[in-house]
Amino acid sequence: MSQIKSQVCGWVEQGHVTQEQANTLYRQVTVLPDASSWRGLIANLLLWFGALSFASGVIFFFAYNWQSLGRFAKFGLIEVAIVLAIGAFAWLYYRANSLSAASHSHSHSNQSNDSRFGGTTANGVLLAASVLVGGLLALVGQTYQTGADPWQLFALWALVILPFAWVAGFDGLWLLLVGLINLSIGIFLDSFSHLWGAFLDEQGQLLIFICLNLAIYYAFVLLDRNVAGRWHAPILEYACSLFAMGCFTWLITWLIFDDFFKGDGFSTGVISGYLAHLVLGFVIFRYRLPRIYPLALGGFSLIAVGAALLIRLMFEDNDPIGGFLFIGLYIILASTGLSIWLKELSRKLKPLSQSMSELEPEPMSELEPDPAARATQGKVGDIHEQQ
Repeated sequence: MSQIKSQVCGWVEQGHVTQEQANTLYRQVTVLPDASSWRGLIANLLLWFGALSFASGVIFFFAYNWQSLGRFAKFGLIEVAIVLAIGAFAWLYYRANSLSAASHSHSHSNQSNDSRFGGTTANGVLLAASVLVGGLLALVGQTYQTGADPWQLFALWALVILPFAWVAGFDGLWLLLVGLINLSIGIFLDSFSHLWGAFLDEQGQLLIFICLNLAIYYAFVLLDRNVAGRWHAPILEYACSLFAMGCFTWLITWLIFDDFFKGDGFSTGVISGYLAHLVLGFVIFRYRLPRIYPLALGGFSLIAVGAALLIRLMFEDNDPIGGFLFIGLYIILASTGLSIWLKELSRKLKPLSQSMSELEPEPMSELEPDPAARATQGKVGDIHEQQ
């Protein structure tokens, strides 16, 4: 929507269209959500909260009545809940498949998603089943006192729900799976830190998380191009890239203030890898797979690293007052320049919709405004005049 406003405002500034023609075009190409759209959004949110509340309620029920329930009652109740959830998912899966195959009113993307992985209700039920699987594994450990380390619980939990995530192919389960993997690796490294403390310190452990989440991110980015639907998990991609770049920025800043000038092999390798990743990411997401979000992460990460380097260089032997002024000015100018560049790049990488691209400025006078739309839609010409 913002891209349409910017493009039409640009046409108004260049004199290609008048304000009335811009208002007409805006009413023709924009669609505001109606009451049914809001009802669908609220229904989906209630569904997800209901699925998570159901799974959490089952787990809290066992925790509250732990002394009152017998061993077989505990296992029977939670296993029955898991079986019912999986059965409900299978029924909803094939029901959504049949409905999407018979329906011709939805778009092709929605048909593909529903026919392969079931509707949103099926995914919500499977998410509840995945949470209950974790409760079952914890119940086994508490009942039989297996003596397993906590990292084994989360690793086994992630392994068990991996088929669920692969079948469903939606963000919620992928995000849960990746979170469990990171959590199990973190607990594992912390539990056995005495074994490799000499050659794998906290910086090395942080590097493991960086490599893991970057590998997951690039795997989903590349697979999303080749397999329709199953590997499309934008929320997971945002989370993995944000976590990886945040850890990368933290590690580089740590090295700058710690042993950046010592020139050891680890620091040199990490700095080289960071710069190589920034260059590689710029080439991929600027020219091969144009995306704004990873470019923004890399740009602001570089600004933060530059600020840390300036602090290290300037505050050792110089007056801190002037250094604070210079570094503050650097952050403001660099952030502003990066934001302006990203905004201009966004206009190029995100073209207008197909209906927008088919309309030329010349035949604007042929478009007649819809009286009903005029009462409900905004006016780009008025927006431009206010700007």
